[in-house]
Amino acid sequence: MSLVLILNGNIMQKLFFVLLLLLTGCASQQNNIKLANQLQQQSPEHILSILQQTKPDASDVAQYYLNLGYLQLLSGEFLPAITSLSLAQKEMQSLSAISVSENVAAGTVNETFRRYSGYPLDRVMVHNMLALSYLFKQDIDGARVEMLQADVEMKKLAKGESLSGQLASTHLLSAIIYELLDEQSNAFISYQFAENILLERKLELPEGLKLGLLRMSYKMGNDQQYSHYSQNYPILAKKAAADKQVFMLYFNGVVSNKVQRSIMVPSFNAKQLIRISIPAYPNKSYQQQRAQISDGLQQVSSALIENVDVIVREDLDKEYPSILLLTTTRAIAKYQVVQQTQQKDELLGALLNFATLLSEVADLRSWNMLPATVQFSYLETNSSKVVVSTLNQVDSPVDLSLGNQHVILATGLSDKVFHYQQ
Repeated sequence: MSLVLILNGNIMQKLFFVLLLLLTGCASQQNNIKLANQLQQQSPEHILSILQQTKPDASDVAQYYLNLGYLQLLSGEFLPAITSLSLAQKEMQSLSAISVSENVAAGTVNETFRRYSGYPLDRVMVHNMLALSYLFKQDIDGARVEMLQADVEMKKLAKGESLSGQLASTHLLSAIIYELLDEQSNAFISYQFAENILLERKLELPEGLKLGLLRMSYKMGNDQQYSHYSQNYPILAKKAAADKQVFMLYFNGVVSNKVQRSIMVPSFNAKQLIRISIPAYPNKSYQQQRAQISDGLQQVSSALIENVDVIVREDLDKEYPSILLLTTTRAIAKYQVVQQTQQKDELLGALLNFATLLSEVADLRSWNMLPATVQFSYLETNSSKVVVSTLNQVDSPVDLSLGNQHVILATGLSDKVFHYQQ
């Protein structure tokens, strides 16, 4: 549906139809943002139950299933999470080339008329969440396939020196899964990729990542690399190994929602009002919450592996040239349509100008229920039990007696702790 069509046929009827579509789309965006904001205060299960009562607009399918699948993962519904996240992934893949009609609507009405195809973060992070869903469903081979697909996606998104779509958390999760499968070379390479991304971002390497580099280079018999990392991390190189390995991921907080920034100016002849609206992220300052894992003798705090709140801003910044181009194109198209209508009927032209003002809304869609940060900790222990403590001040014991390798997922949004062991 394009505003240009309003010039043909029954103008008032088409105008009403456009406004109805706009109001429906705006309500859907605002409801999604409201639920994401509530996730800080209410459980993932509660937000999931509300989201499941709604149906996605045709343009919001990917966003809907990304959020649905993530909430299902956090609620322990691993098979439904796989189904939802796979639907989102399929939708994003199918939209790699957006249809001409959607581009026309985005250029003449607003960008919410184009189906949500996901940002680079979404296209890679969906594999992380799928891999975790498979892993906690006790399907490590399914998890491995997802990490291979994530690697393919990151290679597609890699552009020169850009970090677009390059996630340290994805390489880290790949390394963990490869290590569980005793694929030492693949694990070492993935740990190195995670290291390189963190160094490029000038972030401190988590101790668990440093230990992974030491451990894998030693097991592979790569004396040169082991010597390199031993010199860089001499204290860790001397650390005695224990019987059991515990890898823990911690999802902290909820990523920021976009907000709309708008300005309204008169046209050069003062006969119209022109509105410009673009998406933006608000300034956000908060102290990261850490999770702790303890075996009674040693306690390890989680450390940052991915600042999702920073990456979503980078993804939007990269979109701004195309957003500004479409915004300018749209403003010109709307101005011309209103001008032509005013020449025929001033009252109808004024109504149409009002409709163009209402229709100019920014696209605020995103995978807005993701954690603000992904954190990682690693513990080697001889104990048969560890205790995980999170933001909720709840101590969750985890039994390690049935295996030597363990993966734990904890979140600050609930007291649930998920555990894979072998």
